[in-house]
Amino acid sequence: MLFAAADPPDHIILPKAREAVWVERLVWVFMLSFALDHRNEISNVSGGSTGLDQLVFLGACICSTLGIVKLGWRYLTVKPGAWLIGFWALFMVYMLANAALQGVSPGRSIRVILPLILCLFGIVNAHIAGCMGIPASRIVRPIFIAACTNVVWRIIHGLVFTSATLETVRLEVQSPATNWVAAWIGCAVLLRGRFHWSLLAASGILFAGILITVTRSLFFPVIASGLACSVCFMLGVRWKQFGWSSLLKRLLPVGAGGALMVFALIVVAVVKPIMLERWNERLFHNASAQNLGSDISYLTRKAEADAIMKILNADPVHFINGRGIGSSYYWDPAYLPEIYLVFPQEGESFDDIWFAGHSVWTYGLLSGGVIALASYLLLFGGTCAFSLLSARANASDPGPDQWLAFLPFVATCCLMSETLTANPFQERLVGIIFGMMVGLPQAFMVRSSWIHTTAQPFPARAA
Repeated sequence: MLFAAADPPDHIILPKAREAVWVERLVWVFMLSFALDHRNEISNVSGGSTGLDQLVFLGACICSTLGIVKLGWRYLTVKPGAWLIGFWALFMVYMLANAALQGVSPGRSIRVILPLILCLFGIVNAHIAGCMGIPASRIVRPIFIAACTNVVWRIIHGLVFTSATLETVRLEVQSPATNWVAAWIGCAVLLRGRFHWSLLAASGILFAGILITVTRSLFFPVIASGLACSVCFMLGVRWKQFGWSSLLKRLLPVGAGGALMVFALIVVAVVKPIMLERWNERLFHNASAQNLGSDISYLTRKAEADAIMKILNADPVHFINGRGIGSSYYWDPAYLPEIYLVFPQEGESFDDIWFAGHSVWTYGLLSGGVIALASYLLLFGGTCAFSLLSARANASDPGPDQWLAFLPFVATCCLMSETLTANPFQERLVGIIFGMMVGLPQAFMVRSSWIHTTAQPFPARAA
């Protein structure tokens, strides 16, 4: 049925803390605090600028987190989520201390590390909410609203409040929430088991954003979502949570979505053929159209990576601890002649760059060395393991929110699919959303602890 009824109530009754209602409201404030975040038009490789509105967003984010911690501080030691909170907090202390000891300007280090600190806030907030008995669906709902709002807002802001036009716009309208929306859609299609109108809304928002931004790397999260959700479905079959017979029914929305995409492309070809021309150039003629030997995106990332390796090779001990988050680097001059064919030579400087780079891994090596790389791997791997363990713990008596137990695993895979060509942690909203994903499995671990203590008048197997 197109507009399905609401999910049935969970037959596992979780006791709620009396402060849960206030924590849930503060989670909404926390998630919506950066829903209208945007890229400043005056921005460059040296870090850009911060507007008054973004300071207001940050204030709302910090105040809501302080409120949640004040109401639920006693849950911070609840395991296993407490291990991830402690680990990421120690990593933040290390990164800030490392930068300070190496003489990095505090203003730079704080600005670059801010999304990682917001990630810690998200872990804490989702963890406390889960421990207080707030269902996973009610924790994910504000994330969904904030992510979809930001995708739409970035498009509006880029086209209305900047000098970009539909024929030239690209990065100005690219939302950091795209990879999470792709993860949510994959889970809703393959793992939810019932169709809901929000899937139509999210799919339209996601693919409209991809089409307008003309960014090839945005297909990576879509592919990663499909692959990761397939793995989760097979695990669900093994745990007797799903059946192979339901696969065709679950894939029906994919066929409908494909037909709608073809129709949308036909409409775009008639109304705005320039959009398809830009995609054709971007996919097949990007280098030749600009008289380059290689794709400009590849050149900029290669110039950055080669320069970072030269900086670290000058003093190999820094391969261990890096040069400090916010430290300066440059683009290898050997690539600049070709890069200047695309970037205007006047007004562009590539010899003192300190923003968070074009890759989580190369910038992680520069800013924190092997210690930082290991920490990122532990965070991503720990989140995936935490998600699948929580799903397995509830597989014997799955509730209506069970499909969301896999969401942190799928969201992590989607985020990691972008890390070679981009650094998602440049964006504050990414830190917030991914932090909530890291902490979300705690809600399922709490639920699993009540499975055998709650009266169950009927089995609750997913179709």
